[in-house]
Amino acid sequence: MKILWSKIRHIGLWAAIPLAALLAWLFFAPCRAPLEGVSFSGVILDNTGAPLRVSLSRDQKYRIHTRLTDIPRAAVEAVLRYEDRHFYSHPGVNPFSLFRAALSMLGGGRRMGGSTITMQVVRLSHNLETGKPGAKLRQMLLALQLEWHFSKDEILEAYFNLAPYGGNVEGLGAAALVYFHKTPAQLTQAESAALMLVPQNPVKRRPSQDNPAFAAAVKRLDQAWSGRTEHAPLRIYGPQDLPFAAPHICAELLERHRDGGVLRTTLSPTLQKRVEGGLRAFASRNTAYGLKNAAALVVHWPSMEIRALAGSADFHDARISGEIDGTRARRSPGSTLKPLIYALALDQGIIHPHTLLLDTPRSFAGYDPENFDGSFRGPVSAAEALRSSRNVPALTLAARLKHPGLYEFLRRAGVEFLSGEEHYGLSLVLGGAELNMRELAGLYAMLANKGVWRPLRLLGSEREETARPLLSPEAAFVTLSMLEDGSTDHRVRSRGGAVLPLRFKTGTSNGFRDAWTVGIVGPYVLALWIGNFDNSSNPLLVGGQVAAPLFVDMAREIAAAEALKDTLGQPAPGLNLQRVSVCAATGDLDTSLCPDTTETWYIPGVSPLKDSGVFRTILVDTQTGLRACTQRKGRTEIRVWEFWPSNLTQMFARAGIRKPPPPPFGPECLEAGQSSGQPPTIAQPKEGLIYRIRLSPEGNQPLAFVAHADAGVRELYWFLDGSYLGSSRPGQALLWTARPGDAVVRVVDDAGRSAQRRLKIRATP
Repeated sequence: MKILWSKIRHIGLWAAIPLAALLAWLFFAPCRAPLEGVSFSGVILDNTGAPLRVSLSRDQKYRIHTRLTDIPRAAVEAVLRYEDRHFYSHPGVNPFSLFRAALSMLGGGRRMGGSTITMQVVRLSHNLETGKPGAKLRQMLLALQLEWHFSKDEILEAYFNLAPYGGNVEGLGAAALVYFHKTPAQLTQAESAALMLVPQNPVKRRPSQDNPAFAAAVKRLDQAWSGRTEHAPLRIYGPQDLPFAAPHICAELLERHRDGGVLRTTLSPTLQKRVEGGLRAFASRNTAYGLKNAAALVVHWPSMEIRALAGSADFHDARISGEIDGTRARRSPGSTLKPLIYALALDQGIIHPHTLLLDTPRSFAGYDPENFDGSFRGPVSAAEALRSSRNVPALTLAARLKHPGLYEFLRRAGVEFLSGEEHYGLSLVLGGAELNMRELAGLYAMLANKGVWRPLRLLGSEREETARPLLSPEAAFVTLSMLEDGSTDHRVRSRGGAVLPLRFKTGTSNGFRDAWTVGIVGPYVLALWIGNFDNSSNPLLVGGQVAAPLFVDMAREIAAAEALKDTLGQPAPGLNLQRVSVCAATGDLDTSLCPDTTETWYIPGVSPLKDSGVFRTILVDTQTGLRACTQRKGRTEIRVWEFWPSNLTQMFARAGIRKPPPPPFGPECLEAGQSSGQPPTIAQPKEGLIYRIRLSPEGNQPLAFVAHADAGVRELYWFLDGSYLGSSRPGQALLWTARPGDAVVRVVDDAGRSAQRRLKIRATP
């Protein structure tokens, strides 16, 4: 008996050594996580959770990372019942299953699988070939190690992400999406059971309506589990049926998130399809005219979410370089920045909507801008100048802006400039710097958001960055009101019946390469660009002619599909705004002398108070018709007269409007040195220029002196460094034989009012 116990202890000692070694290996040997190093597909979803695009993983598989908590419990229990009933009780290897499988094979019966779910995870994660005994032993050891280091739920989640489902489809998340266009949680019981069969033989049972082996396996399982012999056929898709929607934004996100994962965007599927369809239809109608490409962006300005983005008219058309994203391309914005100039001018107290601005020829340090139509309109209100996109008023306001100017303001609003402010100068006003559509949409959204700039959002999970107040809410509101023209053609009706005004601005780049329209439709900013990515020009690329009609059409479709409301028609409570009466002709707040008045928005304490001086009272001698300086009872009377500068008087005359000059002063006024009104303004020589002349024995070339004067001025007198040169009428030129040097040019009108300018002349060889 003692010998027997001695042998038992001896055998136990030798058995304990490998057991201890196994335990030491399990405890100390490194064990990687079952999904470590596994790459996953990128999945782009719209804002409803529907897929827009599914990419392949780095190893060219459709494999979507799916959490165990996202898989219905019924589907998990069905898989455990079919694959591994004792999953939660065995240590990774089930000896009873292995023994049963071995007996079946030795007895010549049906081949039965003895692998547990843990062993399958090891085989899939380590890419093991387990047909040989040695490989099978390694699989079992690794399964024990995996169970030692990780929880059952972690292992089960790995199985649902690695299990093969036919072809290059792996994991339940990818299988549900590829074969049924659903998430695992949306699968029906029949669909879930059908997919459960595939991993045991993914080659033979690949899901397809044309695969008899798959259909037979589904039928056998249905009969075994439920007793049914008949069932409705399943609608099965394939990888070729996966969606390829919103291609530009999906390509951008997949490039940005190369590690895969599920990304839920802010894109609205209905708006996206509507925008893409609108651009395709536009290109189809206008291809014969050379208008082949366009891009559009829709931003929900209350949330700053991008709801639709189409970077070209057709992503798949290589002839128009359709894969380029026009919403990110930097292009000349034309006049679309002008509303920001007026907003800054409102904020800095330079204008109110009816302030009189002069649309007349003017030079800015040698820069002589013209309007798009090649004409000038004379005096216009600020609102009219903005809506009709007059260049000189916008440039004049931009030149008067203090801190910040337009460049600094745009930089604060997220615009990335390629050069410094000095490089652009005033050309920035008319599109001299390149912006992209997303930056433009953000600027218009800022106006709708009471002057607060926020970055655009494309992913629902993105954190909103700190907002930047760049304009007062008063200036932002008034600017948008100035963009309304009251036209019935620029109003749309929403599905709920509300009528929405369209507040937009067009733009045309120099050389007719870009046509823009950007504006607000209810809660949306809609931005449109029409042009060519090869930068070719087309005389039809005019914002007001091609982009604006498309903008209105798309705005009408957007409004008709939703119950939209206009929240920008009235100022928010608490804003420092008033409706005041101003002179219709001049915008002056003092309407005592003005025959016609109108109402406008006014920012108390900010908007300008200065009178234009156009309407003045004069004293007229009723007997002589001359202006009097002293009132005489029965002899003089007070009359209201319009004092327009000579250049504007000439423009009125060309338009068929007569603005008669005031009567000349009587002798007694001249003797008294009577002087009132505005001093003359020098039009030539131009400010800031250096004139260059060629010296000639026959005589140097002449230089023209031109000035404009107040109403009633008949003669202007010119002086150069104090020496009298001659006289001219307002608006007419005095020619002077130029000579090199620096001098001061001075002009004096017949009422003694004067202006002067420094003149620089250099000789050229």
